[in-house]
Amino acid sequence: MSNQSKDHISLYMFRNFLATLCIAFVAMVLSLMNFYQCSIIEGIQRLLIYDLYTTLYFLLLWLLNYLAFEISKIIYDIYEKKISLLFCMIWILLSVIVFFIPMLDVFQYDLCFLCLLIAIRMIKQLQKKSGFSLFYKIKRPDNGLK
Repeated sequence: MSNQSKDHISLYMFRNFLATLCIAFVAMVLSLMNFYQCSIIEGIQRLLIYDLYTTLYFLLLWLLNYLAFEISKIIYDIYEKKISLLFCMIWILLSVIVFFIPMLDVFQYDLCFLCLLIAIRMIKQLQKKSGFSLFYKIKRPDNGLK
């Protein structure tokens, strides 16, 4: 493997790290805001400052998100030829269904956002593979003379 491809892999892993960290952070802050009936600033303080167990719970949730996202990427890579836009829509529908299932709200928010992230990644990969676009795209000629 060349250094450039290793750099790209590191960059992709860091991007996935940040995306799953943001999902866990937003889910935990929303859950704490609902539980304590507080503002967003106090929810962030309760998450990061007040209680060590809450912070460790947040880190564990982030780790589970990251592992689930990486496993979904591996599954996508294995079944790349069989996955279509319908499969992505199933992930989005699953996200909506999870939102209405009564469960602990931190898991509800987390699973909803994680399913949406997986669906967005699959749509992006399908777009790369097949060249389809969800929006109208003007085709430009290869050189300016056509």
